[in-house]
Amino acid sequence: MIIVGGGIIGASFAYHASQAGIKDVKIFTATLPGDKAQATSNTWGWINGYASHDKSYADFRLENLKYWPKLIGDIGVFKKPQKGAFFWDASEDELTEIIEQHQYWGHSVVQVNQDEIKKYVPNLLNKPLKAGFGKNDLTVEGSKITRELINASGYETKKENINKLIYKKNRVIGVETDKGMIYTDEVIIAAGLGTTNLISSLKINFKMHSSLGLLAFTNKLPDSLLKHPITGNDFHARQDDMGRLVIGGRFDDDVSEENNIKQAAEKLVQDMKTRINYNGVIKLDHYTLGKRPLTIDGRPKIGRLKNKIGQIIEGVYIAVMHSGITNAPLAGKLGIDEILSGKRHSLLTDFLPQIF
Repeated sequence: MIIVGGGIIGASFAYHASQAGIKDVKIFTATLPGDKAQATSNTWGWINGYASHDKSYADFRLENLKYWPKLIGDIGVFKKPQKGAFFWDASEDELTEIIEQHQYWGHSVVQVNQDEIKKYVPNLLNKPLKAGFGKNDLTVEGSKITRELINASGYETKKENINKLIYKKNRVIGVETDKGMIYTDEVIIAAGLGTTNLISSLKINFKMHSSLGLLAFTNKLPDSLLKHPITGNDFHARQDDMGRLVIGGRFDDDVSEENNIKQAAEKLVQDMKTRINYNGVIKLDHYTLGKRPLTIDGRPKIGRLKNKIGQIIEGVYIAVMHSGITNAPLAGKLGIDEILSGKRHSLLTDFLPQIF
């Protein structure tokens, strides 16, 4: 196998391929975990099960949320992640609807009042009257978990561009790199926004779009200053494993229109200072600016491709989605299972790459 993409999705495929006993796998990637240009490096790291008015996607996210602790435990290099996240980035009526809908679908999410918020996030000022609290929501450091999944797989990683797929008789038989052609039985494309160009060599018009997400990182602050991730109407923030606050704006923001990105990052930090009860120094340490890989309908695209007359193209499997940090575990596990067995798991039913 060849895996194209060294982010969290590609890392999950690599890890689960190794668990399935596949010996000969190579990972080709233009960016390594931690590189600023990699989408995984720019993720906020919130793992949750929410997908309003889309039960099949909410089901998939919830099963990923359940699987994440096992995956972290199996790798065995991380301490147990803290559970629970607060959100109130909707009107009160919308918030209630979101919570009730997901409760009906079996999610462990509840509505909490100011007193309960104060108990769990005592340093938060100007607490909302009501918020949602995902009891089992998690946060992980995206680049670190990606690196560890790849290390645990034991496979070789090559920092090398894949220019196109080698395609003959309705089958992908390899890839073309800057250094030449490499032949293989299976190509897994987990290349985010690079997916479109790669599969265009198969005469497939696979459309995607993106938006720019800005994250501001502060200096290191006292542990447990912000005990749980919080998502308000125009910001989201959490404290990472180094004690830094990681702050973003609205989740659907696109900062491409900003004239000064550093100034926008500074403002995120300054605004956050007014929300936290802390007398010490809070300042911008650095910021990241990442492109979100967005599919047209917002759903994951996982599975085999088909040609213009609806025939499955052998030898190629794609996995592209946002949020990768939530969906990576089962995208990789169930994807590898499908490649080996030819059987598609029911959780993936609605996430075929193409609709005919």
